[in-house]
Amino acid sequence: MNYQNLLTATRESLDVNLKVREGKIPDDLSGFVFINSGAGTVNSGGLPYKKKLPNGDLNKEFGSPVINGDGYVFRFDMTQKGKVNLKTNILKPPCYYADLASSPIINGKDNPYAKIAFKNKGLARMSRKLGTRNQLNTAITAFRAPEDDQLRLLATFDAGRPFEFDAQTIKLITPVGKNKFWRSGTPPFLYDPFPMFLTTAHPVYDPETREVFSVNFTKTTKRLLSATEIFDLLAKDKEGFEKKLEERIDQWKNYENKEKALEEVNDFFYNAHEAKQKKGLKKMLKTIYKKSVGHKLSNEDAVYLVKWKGQDTPQAFKIINEDGSAIEIEHNMHQIGFSKDYLLLADTNFKFTLNVIMNNAFANNKKLNAFLRELLSGVQNDYSSLYIVPRKDLIDEKKEVKAHKVILPVETVHFSVDYNNDNDIVTLHIAHNCSACPAEWIRHYDTCKSTGLPVDEQKVGLIAVGAMDISRIGKVKIDVKNRAVLEKESKFLHLEGNLDEKDPGPHTWGIGLYTYHDMLSPDCNVDKISHIFWQAYGLSDKMLTEFVYRLYECPERNRIYSAEEMLEFTKKGAPFILQTVETAGMEVTDYYSFAENTFMWSLQFIPSSKPKEGVPEALNGYVLCTVVGQSTNASTGDSYYSEIWLFDANNLKKGPVVKLHHENMQFAFTIHSIWVPSASSVSSPPYKINIQEDYDEQISQIKRRKLRKKVQNLMNDGVYPYFQ
Repeated sequence: MNYQNLLTATRESLDVNLKVREGKIPDDLSGFVFINSGAGTVNSGGLPYKKKLPNGDLNKEFGSPVINGDGYVFRFDMTQKGKVNLKTNILKPPCYYADLASSPIINGKDNPYAKIAFKNKGLARMSRKLGTRNQLNTAITAFRAPEDDQLRLLATFDAGRPFEFDAQTIKLITPVGKNKFWRSGTPPFLYDPFPMFLTTAHPVYDPETREVFSVNFTKTTKRLLSATEIFDLLAKDKEGFEKKLEERIDQWKNYENKEKALEEVNDFFYNAHEAKQKKGLKKMLKTIYKKSVGHKLSNEDAVYLVKWKGQDTPQAFKIINEDGSAIEIEHNMHQIGFSKDYLLLADTNFKFTLNVIMNNAFANNKKLNAFLRELLSGVQNDYSSLYIVPRKDLIDEKKEVKAHKVILPVETVHFSVDYNNDNDIVTLHIAHNCSACPAEWIRHYDTCKSTGLPVDEQKVGLIAVGAMDISRIGKVKIDVKNRAVLEKESKFLHLEGNLDEKDPGPHTWGIGLYTYHDMLSPDCNVDKISHIFWQAYGLSDKMLTEFVYRLYECPERNRIYSAEEMLEFTKKGAPFILQTVETAGMEVTDYYSFAENTFMWSLQFIPSSKPKEGVPEALNGYVLCTVVGQSTNASTGDSYYSEIWLFDANNLKKGPVVKLHHENMQFAFTIHSIWVPSASSVSSPPYKINIQEDYDEQISQIKRRKLRKKVQNLMNDGVYPYFQ
């Protein structure tokens, strides 16, 4: 069934057999594919985030990024010949039910918890009194528990602890580790019932040692606190502040010094001119304050490596630099990896700045929202820092472990690692998203750089994939003993294609996700990754905004093409592409170009159940892709559809062997995926956490008695009954 909005997604639980639109379902499919995605909030009923609520009020969730939403998992069962069954479900951790019970949209503005309800704040969904939603919408990790060998699955999120879920029912079983085990990413004085735990969306599992590894890091919060207080003050006097602020914006926009503008914004809200009359006293009080309680208001810079083998409490090792200093994470730790002897922790280029936890601070006032985003935005580094931890050092007696720091010369968000690390040489296969910003999304007040016109409203909420340089596919070899990238043995592949042709051929414009045989396998490691299937978003003048262009136009960045050249390439355009890279020679050996206005989001390798003569194991199977396409009708206009396409991994160029659909299957943007050989219900694990005890301990730390009682009532009535 077609729908009218590009970003349409359902939240309904499905259990349906997909229908064939074209082609034939291969008879040698195997196993199960799981794909994670965001599907709106408890208020939205799916996607898109509409401009107005049913009662006509402005919808404050309008313009939110599509990746801010409850985790909605797709399970594709390919174990029955000639059939593909789809099962879906929303993942519902305790914070989901707190969100549901406190929502003024669902329960009315007079409900007793409406004032502490969660709200979309850019990439995060937050409550000033309850904390941060753990949306579990990003990726999935498979593992086998040591005690029973059952295949189990973890749902993950960058700002929350992982939760195990049942592969058959797609319902949550337990979080990994109690709340008190994890260190909160917010300041120590904030005793939120639902803390923000800064982790990785990609914990890893080594099937040889049966260990799950993750991270938990903290950052100092000086500017974060400052700007958060600004927004709190705004909430207290919206009309007055909004009017006065509009009068000052033109002046601030002309400042060359961004820090000066930010300082004046702070002064504006705090009436700092009065405080300046008592400058000496203020300085003295500030010194006393920092010595006595300042440490309670800001986290330290720290990285903890988490090792878990199914015990009640995971192990945590503080990872430090070789000189003993703390590791400072500038962006986040979205991806980690491992080889036989090393763990690789990365400061990945997926920024966490103030502008990405802000959406509509001024209820759709374009001028004010655009100014604040400009003021608070940050530019990502044009390199990435890698911290290599020797696994032999992770012994029970140690609390701190030193890491070898290596600088990757080009920025990255995602990478995989060969398990083999002979002679202490580690090989990484890397997606280099050069001068691209996956943390930014298209906002309703954006304009297209190439035309100066407002953005297509259909694309509001999509991540701003308008790249400002050509991406590269990297094969990087690192000499761990010497802490060095082996430049002669490393290669960075970039391909422009022929943009004057309708099918430009293989290219690396906007490299995205990738897949390969036995990627994230719960049963075996890949000693040497031989073939990788890569996605590239291509180029579109409808996706490159004026804001992103200005953010990454600096000629001093490590770049191949200038901003001006990128604008010309973008005007020509390039389609989404699926391509095979043979890693030995770093060459594209096969590819498929998608038609214009066709979006390919997730991709997953599925091994064939039958060996094929002359076909290497790495190519013997299929690549499943989630596809959103566009249909044009002269009388009804454009409409969109969601389909699953399967490609022969050994012959992408011939196109999909089958296209599958169902009228109830609707997705806007899907993310990471995994293939597993089986998906049975699992027994209740011995490490299952008592949810009520876990959160009651958090609630007991709330200082204000009235708030503590309100939160306790919310949990007793709206949350705990679902976890009996």
